Amino acid sequence: MSTTGSFSGPIIELGKAIVKRAAEQQGGLLDGDDPTEFRTSSPIRLWAIQLGIIIITAQLLALALAKLRQPKVIAEVIGGIVLGPTLFGRIPGFTEHIFPAVSRPYLSLTAEIGLVLFLFLVGLEIDTTIIKRNARSSLIISAGGITIPFGLGAAVAIPIYKQFVDPSTDFSHFLLFVGVAYSITAFPVLCRILTELKLLDDVIGIIVLSAGVGNDIVGWILLALTVALVNASSGLTALYILLVSVAWVLFILYPCRWFFTWFARWTGSTEKGPTPIFMTATILLVFASAFMTDAIGVNAIFGGFLAGLAIPRDGNLNITITEKLEDMVAIIFLPLYFTISGLSTNLGLLNTGLIWGYTIMILVVAYIGKFFGGSIAARFAGFGWRESFTIGTLMSCKGLIELIVLNVGLQAGILDTRVFSMFVLEAVVLTFACTPVAVWLYPPHLRTRAAATGANFANLSGGQGEKGALRLSSERKERFLVVLDRMGHMPSAMAITQLLRPAKELPAPTKTPSIGHSTHPPSPRRSREPATDNKKTTVTALRLVELTDRTSDLMRSSVPEELMVRDPLLNVFHMFAGLNDMEVDNRLAVATYDTYHERVGFVAEESSSQLILLSWASPLRGLVGGQHGGVPLTIHPTTISGESHGAPPQATHTSNPLAGLFAGPSSPGATGGAPHSTTLTRHEKLTSVAHSHFIRRLYASAPADVGLFVDNQAVQQQGHILGSKAHLLIPFFGGPDDRLALEFVVQLCERPEVTATIIRVTKEALMSDSEGENRAKLELPEQAHLSGTAGEHGLPITDTLHSIPRMADTIYPNVTTQTRLASDTADNICWFKYAPQEDPDAIAPQHTPQVQDALTRVTFTSLSSPKPLHSLVDKASEVAAERRLIVVVGRGKRLAAESHHDEMKILLDEEEGRKHGGLGNEMRNTLGDVATAFMVSRVSAGLLVMQASATSTSMEA
Repeated sequence: MSTTGSFSGPIIELGKAIVKRAAEQQGGLLDGDDPTEFRTSSPIRLWAIQLGIIIITAQLLALALAKLRQPKVIAEVIGGIVLGPTLFGRIPGFTEHIFPAVSRPYLSLTAEIGLVLFLFLVGLEIDTTIIKRNARSSLIISAGGITIPFGLGAAVAIPIYKQFVDPSTDFSHFLLFVGVAYSITAFPVLCRILTELKLLDDVIGIIVLSAGVGNDIVGWILLALTVALVNASSGLTALYILLVSVAWVLFILYPCRWFFTWFARWTGSTEKGPTPIFMTATILLVFASAFMTDAIGVNAIFGGFLAGLAIPRDGNLNITITEKLEDMVAIIFLPLYFTISGLSTNLGLLNTGLIWGYTIMILVVAYIGKFFGGSIAARFAGFGWRESFTIGTLMSCKGLIELIVLNVGLQAGILDTRVFSMFVLEAVVLTFACTPVAVWLYPPHLRTRAAATGANFANLSGGQGEKGALRLSSERKERFLVVLDRMGHMPSAMAITQLLRPAKELPAPTKTPSIGHSTHPPSPRRSREPATDNKKTTVTALRLVELTDRTSDLMRSSVPEELMVRDPLLNVFHMFAGLNDMEVDNRLAVATYDTYHERVGFVAEESSSQLILLSWASPLRGLVGGQHGGVPLTIHPTTISGESHGAPPQATHTSNPLAGLFAGPSSPGATGGAPHSTTLTRHEKLTSVAHSHFIRRLYASAPADVGLFVDNQAVQQQGHILGSKAHLLIPFFGGPDDRLALEFVVQLCERPEVTATIIRVTKEALMSDSEGENRAKLELPEQAHLSGTAGEHGLPITDTLHSIPRMADTIYPNVTTQTRLASDTADNICWFKYAPQEDPDAIAPQHTPQVQDALTRVTFTSLSSPKPLHSLVDKASEVAAERRLIVVVGRGKRLAAESHHDEMKILLDEEEGRKHGGLGNEMRNTLGDVATAFMVSRVSAGLLVMQASATSTSMEA
């Protein structure tokens, strides 16, 4: 026998024996076994099928109901009902094969484990400090939301007991369960409804959350007492159960909590998050407490709830533990529990008019009790009638918690299937109606933010847009709002903030300094204003944290002060600004991504900020050509440098940080060499497009001027120029945005290490008829809106990723000839206010000593070219090769002096492998044509895009 045969033969025989033995013991699909057949030796097979069906059903319903702004719990409850005897159970063989009675104990055990963990998360979510902040109002509303519904529930229990309940059931027990079911408020579901309605930072939302916490705690106590009475065989036994329960509660809340506080510090869990040993102890506590409460005679779920209260809140430890468990509980365990509940719900038993009459009575009385209980209490606490009715409506949210109460009653034999189904329908309908009724009673324009100190931010007036467009304000900018939303934007935020350092106060000069190198001879300054006090620059740093429907995010939103202390972005930026002699006021906002622009505008108004500064970076920064297959930055510069539009060979070109907004799999190297891959992942494209939408929404609604800094430099590249010295290049075409850019550049040049070149640009050739038509299309605009499906100049957004909602360019109403002439006049006034004058005898504008000193570092020149964008790119490439360059441009979407439509098409076409349509329009719509020209040409420079506020009313000359 060969060596191969002697080696492989025994192995093959062994494999056959193993396969044969497995087939004999286990069976399987290959043997023709029914995969839905339940086997006690292998329950996982049917359990996996059940889990898949349950999760898919819940997710599909959640997607459909999300369009109605309903919380996911509604979909899960309805999904359980659908899978039960109400609907799918009527399909022959469905229940027998998918949910056979013999498999339900395993499903119930899994659901019970999940419910204990969920109640543990609810305990973690409870924060008594919320009640303390609004103690009087929350206690009044909580009391009203419990007492009145409990009394009405006790009244409703009498006819229902006589008509439907078995007389062997103790009436007092039934009355208690109905009263508790009526008085409960689903705090976890309430949080998600407030998130969907954007009420978490509203006065009403905060009060409802405070009252909901108190209501939840009292409700669980009442339910525990009820269960103890039901499980007791006599009054004395009930007293023993009550006393032992109180003793266990005290043990958990004091000795156990003290131990876990010490244990968290000893393991370092409060500083760096829960360690494995701390998580092990926590899970053991959860199930030990569940065991004890179940053994005492109170349901196991109360043990999980108490364990959540025992976890210390130091260092947001409860939030980090929630992050570790919430997905598993929400995705797997809760849908299983709702399915178990749904299998016990049979709406088909509601088959007579009498039964439906009682069901409607249950529903109406439940809503009346919660609505008027909460409303009257809120009115007594000092709220208006509209706000009071809204509070009452939100307090009527039932959802998951009432279902838990009802299931406890069903398991205890107090409720039968018919009565259980009647109350389940009541809970679903009231929770479903909560959102639309609250929106109707409390629309967005009537809401009041809790932190508001002035007028309501909603619905800024747009009727003043034309005045803002023509403004000639020379107001010095001293109050800035810097937006921090992610770590990747920190280098850009620090780069632009570094230029805002206040300049030293200068005495009045004895003679007029020269104005740099200019195409015009300098003119003497015949008059000056006296020196004024140089106020210190103040910066408001706004940290944006995205709010999702995760429990941990909702918990974060309730402790913004703690988040500010620990947030790494705020801490780094605060230290950086302090080292640069700038006062920083830290702010933090937890909001959904689509409301970021509203929060930025609100904080800008509240802090009286004059300029909002944002950053935009890309995952591609640090690579040449792309993320995959790009040239590493450690490669010798000569392999990635070269000419671009006439740039000298030593100019270093880097990747485009907004390359994600361009279609095309590749692009050429900087010198026309071998193309480098610029393929982005889908996540990177979605991130770039989503951030551009946020910026454009802010452009349309900002109450202050906006500056967007795009870092087009790779800070780790060889030969990259860093340092405090910077040269600013501003192309001045005209329009309110360019005027804002010019004034801001002059202010930045008050720093001795900052110089600038200001170029007044005009087109040399006359416009053709077609170009004139394009310019007519360009001159849209003043009241911004965000609707439509076409991009700038009518270019269709054909390649936008389907995961991002389509969003048109910010456009403005048509301008009149008078407005256009006024804007051109304003351009000339602004230019000659700072530029040297040709007439040496002309009276120069008055400037402070700081401005006069700044003008000595500014070079004014002019440029006339048929292709001004190409010329500007050439100029910028030359300067970037020698020094750190920042190009400052106006966005130019409103009252633009020139149309660059045709030249932009040429520039984009010169980039091989790229398209000017599709995602490329996102960049043009966000940055404007002039800024886009610098981006696509790969100029190694920072880019600051300025937009003057359309809501400003300043008309200072």
